[in-house]
Amino acid sequence: MRKFFFVLLFFVGGNFLFAQTLPGKFGFGADLGITILQGQSKPYVQPLGSAHVRWGVFDFLSINGKFSGGWVGFRDKDTNVKNWTTIISGEIQPEFHIVPRSRSDAYFFISAGMIHYQPNINSYMGKNTPTVGFGLGLNMYVRHFLSVDFSASYNLTTRGDFDGNPNTKDKDGFIALKLGLTYYFYDKEYIRQAYIRGKRAR
Repeated sequence: MRKFFFVLLFFVGGNFLFAQTLPGKFGFGADLGITILQGQSKPYVQPLGSAHVRWGVFDFLSINGKFSGGWVGFRDKDTNVKNWTTIISGEIQPEFHIVPRSRSDAYFFISAGMIHYQPNINSYMGKNTPTVGFGLGLNMYVRHFLSVDFSASYNLTTRGDFDGNPNTKDKDGFIALKLGLTYYFYDKEYIRQAYIRGKRAR
């Protein structure tokens, strides 16, 4: 029984030791993933990469600024020929933490920004479209300054020609699945709380 309580105390203590949703916490990271088109054409999985800067506002809220680049793939319904659209985007993403100050930091988010897209069609000029998205994420903190990040999101656009077909009226979007790392800088609040914990342990 004592071993059980010791293990339980270790994991509970670890959750707070590696907490990263403190106000003022600042970090940057990168991730890689895939996109799946949601539109009139058949989807064709393509890669997507992002760089981001995350800032803790409150225990339960952080703001993430993202810059992404990659491709969204599609296949012709009749010929099944594979093609793609190049995308570059910038977004602001508020993240709402479900269990603040937890080592397993699950959160849900919304995002808004702008996408520049260019279908792989010579006669088609690149265009811009606003985008909104929502999804779920999980940051697993392996150290107080480093987390492994997972996220899944649905991103909707205002255009129906994401696949290079200007004749469709339905709005296109895409699903993004990502895996990455985030590095966090020390901040005054984290150091202060670590100092308090150290004094209490004496």
